[in-house]
Amino acid sequence: MGRKAVEFNVLQRKEITALIINVISTKMLLTFPRIFIINSGNSAWIQAIWNLIVVLLIFFITSKLYRGKKNIIELAEMSGGKGLKIFIGILVFIALIINYVSIIRIFPETIKIVLLQDFKVEYITVVFLIAIAIGAYIGIESIAKINYIFIPIAGVVLLAFLLLLIPYYKIENIMPVFGNGYKKIFVDGFNTVSLFSDILLLNIFLPHAENAAEAKKSGRKAILISATIAVVILLSYCLIYPYPASKEFMIPVFQLARVIHLSSFFSRFEALFQFVWSILMLLYSAVYVYALCYVWQITFNIKHYRPLIFPVVLISGIISVIPVSLLDLVRMEKWENIIVYPIAFLLPIIFGIVSRRYFGEQTRKDDRGEDI
Repeated sequence: MGRKAVEFNVLQRKEITALIINVISTKMLLTFPRIFIINSGNSAWIQAIWNLIVVLLIFFITSKLYRGKKNIIELAEMSGGKGLKIFIGILVFIALIINYVSIIRIFPETIKIVLLQDFKVEYITVVFLIAIAIGAYIGIESIAKINYIFIPIAGVVLLAFLLLLIPYYKIENIMPVFGNGYKKIFVDGFNTVSLFSDILLLNIFLPHAENAAEAKKSGRKAILISATIAVVILLSYCLIYPYPASKEFMIPVFQLARVIHLSSFFSRFEALFQFVWSILMLLYSAVYVYALCYVWQITFNIKHYRPLIFPVVLISGIISVIPVSLLDLVRMEKWENIIVYPIAFLLPIIFGIVSRRYFGEQTRKDDRGEDI
C-alpha cells in the first residue's frame, strides 16, 4: 500500500549525471580542498587521484552486485520488513543530514566574508533557506532539468577560470611531487574519500532512473568528471601557492578567483565566480532538501513529500545557527566520516547482495538496460 502511494518521476541519464556531478563537485568550491592540502601538502592532487581509484573500485563492486531499481530503503523492507526499513531509512537520513550540514553552515558564513560583510549571517541564512525551500518544492524533476542546463555553463566558467590562471602557474611550487609523504597520501588520504560520499544519492534516487543500467552509467560518469574537476582545481592551486602557504587559505577556490585580473573595468574574475558559485550552492541544497524529504517519505509511506519541506528546512536552519567556528567545522568532517562511510559505501554493497536474491534471475535484462 505504502509503496504504491509514492509517485516516482523518471529522470533521464544526462539529468542524473549532472545532478550527481553537482552534489560531489560543489564541496570543492568551499573548504574541502584545504583538507587535501593540510594532509598531503602540494601533492593533494595525487591524493585526489588515489581517492578516485578507491571510489571507482567501490562503485564497480556495488554495480556488479546490485540488481533492480529498488534503493536500499526499499530493499530493507523487502528483506526485513517495516522495522528494518525504518532503521535503514533513519540511518540514511542521518548520513545525508551530516553531508548537508557542512554546506548549510559554511556557505552563509562565506557569503558574509566575501560578499556581504555588513550583513548578519542569520539574515543571509534565512534568505538562503527560503530559496532552498522553493527549489525543493518544485520537485526533483525540475531541479534536475535546471541543474542539467546550468552545469555546462558552470563547466565553461571553470574552463575559462583554469585558462586564465595559466600565467600564474609555477612548476616548482608542487615540488616535492609526493609532498608530505606516501603515508599521508595513500593511508591518511583515505579520509578524503568522503568527497564522493554524495554518491549515496544515486542509490536513493534509483527508483527515479529509467533503469538500473542507466543509473550505473550515470554514476560512473559523474564520479570520473567530478574527480577530474577536483584534480584540476587542486593542481592549479598547488601550482600557484607553495606549501605551507597553500594551507593558510580557508576557501582555496575563492583565493584562486581573486588572483585573476581581466581589465581595469572588470578587474576581478571573482564576481563571475561568485555568481556561478551561488547558483551551484542553491541547486546542491535544493537537491539535498528534496532527498531528505524523499527519504522520510518512502521510509514512513507518506503520500506527498511537500509537507515535509518546512520541518526539514527548519531542522537545517536550527543546525546552521548553532555556534561553531568555521575551523571547527573543517575538523568535524574527520569524525563525520566515521558515520557517513559505512552508510554511503558499505550499505549499498550489503543490499546489493540482498538485491540478487530478488532480482538475480533478471540480470541479463538489466545489463541490456531494460527496465525491471
